[in-house]
Amino acid sequence: MIQPTPLLQHPIRRPARGFLDRVYPLWTEDEVLKHLHPIRNYARKVARSSFDGSGIVAASIRIERAGLPESYRLPDTARQYAIFQNCEQLIAILASRMGDPKIAPVPPLWPLLALILFEWRGSTPATRVLTYAARMGLSEEVQRGLVIVAYLFPELESWLGEVHLRIPLWERVLAIPLAARKLVLLQKTT
Repeated sequence: MIQPTPLLQHPIRRPARGFLDRVYPLWTEDEVLKHLHPIRNYARKVARSSFDGSGIVAASIRIERAGLPESYRLPDTARQYAIFQNCEQLIAILASRMGDPKIAPVPPLWPLLALILFEWRGSTPATRVLTYAARMGLSEEVQRGLVIVAYLFPELESWLGEVHLRIPLWERVLAIPLAARKLVLLQKTT
């Protein structure tokens, strides 16, 4: 009769230093959460006023002071987009830039988009954003960008849940999580 050998005789070891060690920080949940925490905890859940471009500059300064890394340059990015007075249009533009793989992710737009969605989603239905995106011919890119932000901030899924998304399952399961984490940690890897 063969005696079973204990599994702990040959413990599993971490691979030798190499490629995995260089990309390992990309996968740490703590590192990702450190960048999401200021937006999640310090963005107003209900906007104090209706949307106007100057409101996003003030909100971005507040979020940066709460701990978002200065390397994201959130207030500078917000100033560039403060000219927009239509919230649906701004959300569609930011989401389309995030969801288009041909557009460079610098400066990072995900913090600004998340901030706008947290503060003004109550007065901005997702259906109107996607209607606006369809008029611009950017439905696919906008949907992808919104799903990336909803992946980072699951509390935004209910806002996005009111529309039917046409993103393939493989993209939602594989590409979106990879893209979202890479966008968050972009400043660290460049």
